[in-house]
Amino acid sequence: MSLSSSGPSAANACLPADAPVVKSVPPLPSPTRSVRCSLDGDSGRLFSTKPLLTYCSGKSVIVRTLDESILLQQEEFSPIVSCLIYRGHCSTGNPTAAKLSASGAYVCSGDDKGSLRVWALDHVEHLTKYENPSCLQGPIRDVAWDGESKRLAIGGERRMDARQSQCAVTIQWDGVSAGSLMQFLKGRVSSVAFKPERPLRIVTAGMDEPKCYFHQGPPFQRVACQDGVPAEDEHARGGVQCVRYNSKKDGSLVATVGTDRSIVLYDGNTFAVKTKLEDAHAATIYSVAWSGDDAHIMTASGDGTCKLFQVLDSDASNISLKQVHDWKVAEHQAKGVAFDKVPVGGTQLGCTFVKASNTPVSVGYNGVLSTLPMPGSGGKMETITGHYAPISSMAVDEASGIFFTGDTNGILCEWDLKTTKCLRRLEPPGGDPDLMNVVHGTTAKPAAVSGVAMTSSRLYSVGWDDTMWVASLKDGSIEKDGVSLHAQPSSISTGTNVGLIVTVKGLLLVNADGKVSDLILIPYEANCAIVSKDDRMVYVGGQDANIHIYSIGDDGSTLTETQTIDGKHLKPIHSLALSLDGKLLASGDDKDILVTQLSDLSSIVGRGKWCFHVQKVTKLSWAADNKMLVSGGVDDSIYVWSIEKKMSRIHYRFAHRGGITGLHVLQKAAGVQILSVGADSVVNQWDATKDVQEKFG
Repeated sequence: MSLSSSGPSAANACLPADAPVVKSVPPLPSPTRSVRCSLDGDSGRLFSTKPLLTYCSGKSVIVRTLDESILLQQEEFSPIVSCLIYRGHCSTGNPTAAKLSASGAYVCSGDDKGSLRVWALDHVEHLTKYENPSCLQGPIRDVAWDGESKRLAIGGERRMDARQSQCAVTIQWDGVSAGSLMQFLKGRVSSVAFKPERPLRIVTAGMDEPKCYFHQGPPFQRVACQDGVPAEDEHARGGVQCVRYNSKKDGSLVATVGTDRSIVLYDGNTFAVKTKLEDAHAATIYSVAWSGDDAHIMTASGDGTCKLFQVLDSDASNISLKQVHDWKVAEHQAKGVAFDKVPVGGTQLGCTFVKASNTPVSVGYNGVLSTLPMPGSGGKMETITGHYAPISSMAVDEASGIFFTGDTNGILCEWDLKTTKCLRRLEPPGGDPDLMNVVHGTTAKPAAVSGVAMTSSRLYSVGWDDTMWVASLKDGSIEKDGVSLHAQPSSISTGTNVGLIVTVKGLLLVNADGKVSDLILIPYEANCAIVSKDDRMVYVGGQDANIHIYSIGDDGSTLTETQTIDGKHLKPIHSLALSLDGKLLASGDDKDILVTQLSDLSSIVGRGKWCFHVQKVTKLSWAADNKMLVSGGVDDSIYVWSIEKKMSRIHYRFAHRGGITGLHVLQKAAGVQILSVGADSVVNQWDATKDVQEKFG
């Protein structure tokens, strides 16, 4: 395979270098049930002082600093944020494994379609060094570098209908084969490990077979078993979930864990058994990791706990394991409530030590990251929460300094507006015994959140479970009984106290008491709507390319159509925004953005002027002076427009992969600050002040 990249260009593999992003919050890992979740805490020599954590989420690979320090601090690098969101796999599949090289210069990542990419972490555009779109015929489950950052081992699954395809390969960093790894009978590899120092060794572990294969090289070949060495069959049943070499002691030991709940330590050079600890957990052990000094190993298990074991090695021939701590992660997330059966969201599927700070980190099936305190450190267990599914909507309350987001898995999150930090996930009404935090739908069948909006005292959320949930802004608690809408909602908008829900069957009004009106039938298909701040007028954008204007009845449950803005748009209308003074109405369709003066329905910006989006315009937001408008679309772009300089524009390309689903210009912030969310599950804050001054004066 040549070094040239045949996938997406380097331009959209990450945020462009000139993007004025000042804060970026990456998504959480997106785990698969009963499958080890890839977490990497190595920093490499280049970033040896930075506590890096690398994992996969959706269509992205995330590299973030655990202490939120700046990731790339060179002056020429921009945006200057604490994470990198790599999007190079968007055209091939969802990343499933990622590993930082020992040098720290490169990251190797593989996805669920078998595509492998090696790309530069320390380069401004994170260019692809090597790509193989068909490294494996099935999902890549694990990758490993050697200590020289020259060779790779890749393990995963072969296609079930292609018996000759491989489930484990080893290559040089430029794609040349480095040997032949032993293939598993059932064609599924759960984990691979590369000995960090010479003599080089590779260990592969079977996902459905209690077997490990040991290889030496290069060129790498399986070492035949003689007198029980290498010990390929030490695990009793099920599969071997994870295998890892220690690093500080030149790979002298290698650890494996598996379905049989045992931990086995082997000699790193011969794969002879050093010690075995059975029944270390009460359920499958999914992951194992070595501490930075190789004095401890930690494990993550389906029993909802992570455990710390001290490696006792009085001499090379006498090695044993001693449990020194038990982190009850699931119980901590359940607010200390003990349980008889482990909540499905609390099963721990991955763990690692962030080597620069020697901090243990684990991830559960609910995607929540837990930073665990070492014994005697005096620290507390903390969680990093947020989204891992595409964010579908956002509502901002600048007066309270918070904003809310909803995603396609039915999860609602509350954020601090000043720090752009996720404060918590909203707990479903009636409690959350599964720890999955699903508000819309159920754990087994979550429903997408199609809209969130706020009044002065309430948060409203509508979703594809055809239900509206109401939460108090004081404590974020959701009312016990949801409101059945009897139709699938597509969006919700609120004024000061009144709301309007757009459904596939018609419109629904929500009065100041949170009561929903009867369905209001309309002779067209509504796509979007907005309610005026005085709760008197409603503007509805239709599939008929018209804007329908309604007045709200005194009882708050009826609508009367007063006017129609027709003939201006040629395409269906997908977004609306009222200026803060209520005098201007912006509307967006498949391409055009129009601005209408509401006093006489005259055009301030007509068709064909602001027409640079290449796909539908999904979000619009006005600046505080009512002279600037910000738009976002499915084309991943954000534009800034000026009413005074209509022929000028600012374009932020590749803002969110998959499109912009939420956009808000902060009214009380200094300069021009923009908050955006997208289908890539990322929350970005943009400082457009300099660009606005240069472009609009």
